[in-house]
Amino acid sequence: MRAGALRGPRRWPYVAAGWSAAYGVAHVWWLMNPGSPSAPPEEPFSPGRWAAVTLALTAAAVCALIATGTAQHWAVPARWTLVALAWVAGAGLIVYSYMLPISLVTMLFGQIDHWGSLLTRAAGAAAGVLTLACAVAEQRRVRRACVHCGRVHGRSPERRTDPTPRWAYLAAYVALGGCTARVTALVLDSVTAHEPLPFMDGSPFAVFVILMILAGTLLPLALVHRFGRIWPRWVVPLAGRDVPRWLVLGPALFVGAGLAGYFGVAGMTAWILGKGNLAQAPVWKVSMEMFGYTLWGLGLLAAAMSYHGATRRPCPFPAGRHSGARLS
Repeated sequence: MRAGALRGPRRWPYVAAGWSAAYGVAHVWWLMNPGSPSAPPEEPFSPGRWAAVTLALTAAAVCALIATGTAQHWAVPARWTLVALAWVAGAGLIVYSYMLPISLVTMLFGQIDHWGSLLTRAAGAAAGVLTLACAVAEQRRVRRACVHCGRVHGRSPERRTDPTPRWAYLAAYVALGGCTARVTALVLDSVTAHEPLPFMDGSPFAVFVILMILAGTLLPLALVHRFGRIWPRWVVPLAGRDVPRWLVLGPALFVGAGLAGYFGVAGMTAWILGKGNLAQAPVWKVSMEMFGYTLWGLGLLAAAMSYHGATRRPCPFPAGRHSGARLS
């Protein structure tokens, strides 16, 4: 293995450790000084700031261990435990920042509820993403993946034309079903109230609704079908070329995390506790909305995992010539 092979991936743990630690310390300061003018409001339906502190400091600790290479001397089960902790802490930080997508969307309509909350949510989500990047890098080392492409040759997809696994198809169509349930509830609600459908009135909100419907129909299909990886023939200028992976993967991760976090965590919690206006709404409507959004988000995230692996750059070393280029 080349000496510099791990140098790039190891930068992420140092950045993630410092960023997560700073994020956690900020929350500790706000806990100790609740009246501080810099303290943003606590997130609704969250366990509280101590959850952010615990997740952030856990992320900082595991990323520091990954950065220093200490874990490479551990037994394999211990290394997998470290990877699992990094995944939990990173995903937890993103879930704790579940209001970030809503804040970004409201910005499009010229509404900002609290700049401090927006920046804090962005910082928490960034800490989560950095921690997940560290988790992936360490996981590749534990799995002895190829240092050139990150694949475990013989078990990972080698090219974009490789078949999509069945579980990814299932996840994509679960997302499609969740979107269908939510749109059905929206249509029924509008028809019952004798109001025009919100995606047919020509308003900016109608454009947003149309984009969301595309994110629940075209996007999950693009994650698992060939047209999402290679431009089809009817796209004449680009036919046969690779689709930029982040053109599909970026929206899938953003929408999936936003829906799963906001509705799967906050929405479900509010529904169970009878908070907000959910207690007065019909059960059928709330069920279609909450479960529809949640399954939609989780399906996108699961299908995105398959798409991420299938759209990696081709390995520069053909199969059978990478045995000496493994991670230790």
